[in-house]
Amino acid sequence: MAIVHAGLKRPYDQVRDTDRISSSPGSRDHSRFREDSRETSAVSRIRSGFNTPSNDWTETPRETTFKHDASIVLIGLNGVGKSSLGILAATAYNRRLVEVEKCFADATGCTSQTYRKLHGTNAYYSKHCQVLQSTLDAYNKNSVIVCNFSALEHDGSRIIRSYAEHHPVVHITRDAAGVQSYLQAWNMERVQQLLHASGPLLRSCANFEFFNLTEKLTAAEDPQAQDQAKRGLFLTLKRVERDFLKLLRNILGDHNRVLSHHSAYPLSEVPVHHRSFTLAAQVGIHDVVDKVVDLDGLQVGADAVEVVITSKAFLPASQQVPREEFLLQIAETYAVVRRVTIVPIILTVDRRLCGTAPDLYHALISYCLRLGPEYCTLDFGVQDPRKASLLASRGRTLFIGLLHRDIAPARGWQDISCLEVYRRANDLGCSVVKVTMPARNVGDNFALQSFLEQGERMMLEARLTAYNTGALGRMSLCYNKILTPVKTASAPTTVPRYPDALVTPKDIFAALFATFVYEPLHFFIYGANVSYSLSPAMHNAAYRACGMSHTFGTHSSDTLEDFKKLSRESNFGGAAVVQPFKTGVLPLLDGLSSHANAIGSVNTIMPVRELTEDGGIPDRLGLLAQMNRGGPVQALYGDNTDWIGVRAVLRRGLSPANTVRPQSTALVCGAGGQARSTIYALLSLGVNNIFICNRTPANARAVADHYNKQIDSHSIGLLGPATTSQCRVRILDSFMQPWPPEYRQPTMIVSSIPTQAADGSPTNFTLPDAWLCSPTGGVLVELAYRPMMTPIVKQMRAHARKGWVMMDGFDVLPEQAFAQYELFTGRRAPRKIMLDEVLRKYREEQEHLNEARSLDPNPPAT
Repeated sequence: MAIVHAGLKRPYDQVRDTDRISSSPGSRDHSRFREDSRETSAVSRIRSGFNTPSNDWTETPRETTFKHDASIVLIGLNGVGKSSLGILAATAYNRRLVEVEKCFADATGCTSQTYRKLHGTNAYYSKHCQVLQSTLDAYNKNSVIVCNFSALEHDGSRIIRSYAEHHPVVHITRDAAGVQSYLQAWNMERVQQLLHASGPLLRSCANFEFFNLTEKLTAAEDPQAQDQAKRGLFLTLKRVERDFLKLLRNILGDHNRVLSHHSAYPLSEVPVHHRSFTLAAQVGIHDVVDKVVDLDGLQVGADAVEVVITSKAFLPASQQVPREEFLLQIAETYAVVRRVTIVPIILTVDRRLCGTAPDLYHALISYCLRLGPEYCTLDFGVQDPRKASLLASRGRTLFIGLLHRDIAPARGWQDISCLEVYRRANDLGCSVVKVTMPARNVGDNFALQSFLEQGERMMLEARLTAYNTGALGRMSLCYNKILTPVKTASAPTTVPRYPDALVTPKDIFAALFATFVYEPLHFFIYGANVSYSLSPAMHNAAYRACGMSHTFGTHSSDTLEDFKKLSRESNFGGAAVVQPFKTGVLPLLDGLSSHANAIGSVNTIMPVRELTEDGGIPDRLGLLAQMNRGGPVQALYGDNTDWIGVRAVLRRGLSPANTVRPQSTALVCGAGGQARSTIYALLSLGVNNIFICNRTPANARAVADHYNKQIDSHSIGLLGPATTSQCRVRILDSFMQPWPPEYRQPTMIVSSIPTQAADGSPTNFTLPDAWLCSPTGGVLVELAYRPMMTPIVKQMRAHARKGWVMMDGFDVLPEQAFAQYELFTGRRAPRKIMLDEVLRKYREEQEHLNEARSLDPNPPAT
């Protein structure tokens, strides 16, 4: 499924050969992170020695607020990946990794099994609890503590449960096939029994839960096996790293060294429920598990994905607590969707699933919160007095309060109870309140507007969204502003299970453009010679896929005179600017983003049609409100997305072993505009030691001075005071000099050197092999992509087996275009569509070029 979302390197062969493009996930190798095999025998027994909680996990108080330095505890069965995840977390947060089993061995001089045999079970229990308590106390802060399943024996579960009152404890689980492949000796039935039997105990000790998706391995005889190896075995944990760190950010909040991969993208600055005309693509858990839905297609035009929990297959007869297999299915579904999307996820439990059992609904909502989604729906139609306790334990998850009337009240939208629920949900702490009822006639769609206006006049903090359901209510869906439920064009015909999702994103955009809420705009790329640009193909493909009536073209010019005229036209939507105008256009702009200001150049320009009351440029939310609308241009606003593209591929290419640390080193080759963006990207990743080398040292010195002055004056907003004191951009005078011995070898290298000199001769740039001696390899980004196989690309392909990952312009170009699409339209980019289109267009150009070269310019006379 969609490598573009997964964070794996696109193979070079994808561009050369269409048939080799694969949609299956990359391979994964756990050999470097295998959990201690000493756990195996302890995992195999759930017996009377365990202190099973007297109360069900749904009744156990769940703390979700912790100090920023509180230690994290990982618990779970053997084979679920605790040790691997512990390494990832400890590296990302720069914390100590502590394994309780090793602490027991250090304290007693033998393993737990040996100690039990030598001293007896009772003595073992006593010593085990003593070591567990002392370990938790000793590493109370800034640690990641891995507990094997045997740590819960005897009084261990009580100790862990008590620790969870002030520390995040994460229950790691996994599919049975993944656990069985690790344990080897056990059959699937026994593994499933173990997972189901252990779940309630583990859950009662934890605040959160993480489902560790098993990566598919490519079979040795598969012709793609060699291609998988090219991607680098060191990247096999990248996808799970991204997912797990996202959960930890939900628990502990953002950390300046573990900002999310997508935090740099413009729309990340504004929560989805604060934007207008946002869409939530609905999908059921069985559609995901049974693979009957295209998850890439599901995201096209969507601002969020709403996972609807609808199945009654695994409900218990008692209707009190959901069966373990059902919970695991929810967790796996959430993990699958999380793996392939960057948009927020909403978890919604269909109240019809629970009938008249509020305890079951409460348990399911409690479980959803443990997974750490961005949003969770709370149905006010369920008579559960514990809503306040659910909201109190939400952590950083935001609640959407829902009131759906199966039968419209006699007064319809004038019924006072609708506004009463809005106020009650707001007072409880919901961020969004959604009210729906079936439309009795088309007029109900107009009556709805009066209700929304009444809600706005209440001036409550929660955003109010409302629409009519049923076929007659489709009009209200088209004009609803917040998280409108949508289906995909390829959705199964049996979609009545989601009765609200009756329209597609294309339907909604068609309605908005047809009624002039949105207006067709023209975008273009502007530069000295942009006729060859691949940007129009990407953007136009995205517009078509979403049903937007915009166009994207090219405009080549040696001056900015044409730009001055084009940027003032009433249908001007925005421009992508390339050399030589990235700095020359600055005097024409009325405002710059903080990023463009720090970099000193722009590549994206947007019209401002409404200024603030004091004549200034609106903030990001204000700019979003003006997008997709024509009219007189009052000002021009500049931004830079080049750094976002570089940042994205650096993060994607770095193996967990090369995660950025205070000692990490980066090298930038070249000193032009791309080098400036690259340094800014490195600073945003927390790299302290940045070297720049250029064939003209004076140009490199100018770039280094540009950033060092800003670092010293604390004027780069994404750098905190602690980071600033350690950060410096340094110059290497020549590519021939030895690498400075006082600094580590670079693990991040970006080449922005053109493939041709000013006279048209090839530069043939390569790096000294002595600069490529990092013992863990690294990532090299070649920003040039015409031609694709540059000398440095050939050089680095030879270093692939040494841990080096090669990224190129076809990795960077789409990423910066995704960010540009957000700035131009206020929507998340349909990433896979844009990526597929740019690769298709490039292959098409290469085929035409090869055909032209094959023609003989001097055919023989006939």
